[in-house]
Amino acid sequence: MKDVCVWIICICTTVFGSCYAYQIWKRKAVPTTSTWLIFLVGSGLSFLTYLIAERCDWKSGVMNTVDVVYIAVILAAICLWTRHNVRFKPFEKWYLVGAGLILGYGVVTGNAWNSNVLTQILMSAAYLPMFHKLFVEKKKTDSYLGWAPTAFTATVALYPAIYDGNTLAVIYSARALFFTLITTFLMLYYQIKNRNDASTAK
Repeated sequence: MKDVCVWIICICTTVFGSCYAYQIWKRKAVPTTSTWLIFLVGSGLSFLTYLIAERCDWKSGVMNTVDVVYIAVILAAICLWTRHNVRFKPFEKWYLVGAGLILGYGVVTGNAWNSNVLTQILMSAAYLPMFHKLFVEKKKTDSYLGWAPTAFTATVALYPAIYDGNTLAVIYSARALFFTLITTFLMLYYQIKNRNDASTAK
């Protein structure tokens, strides 16, 4: 069953990533470049510290494994097919500083487990710029294909993580599930709200 879950996650991530990249190419999705950059930094650091802490057990932590590839593909699509002007906000600069501090902590102490947990906290904070954009613009600026499928794969990823008693993998998948559900809910909320406002204005 564990291997089945791994295959499901890999196949779904490949399909959904390709569809999302296609939407970016067609300008149907306008992701925030800085958000995906810091996602890549966070997921890459998480992946590195996880492999060290769990002795390369990538199957239990398959969600983190495929996330690095997925985020890199989406970021490449953004760079290729959208007008991207990367200007890090003060918060995002501090985020990158935080990633550097966690990396330094891991190197100095050799404690990859604690470094991974700190990275999950940092990755949770990475959603703030996108939430800010949604609250300010009050409209859905991204595609459901970028987020809703992640909720599915994160749910599936919980099985091998829990089955093997892999705490770090459970934390990663649970965090991903929680924040993708919030993101999807906010996009749906503003889409419905704007549609209702438009209907009322007629």
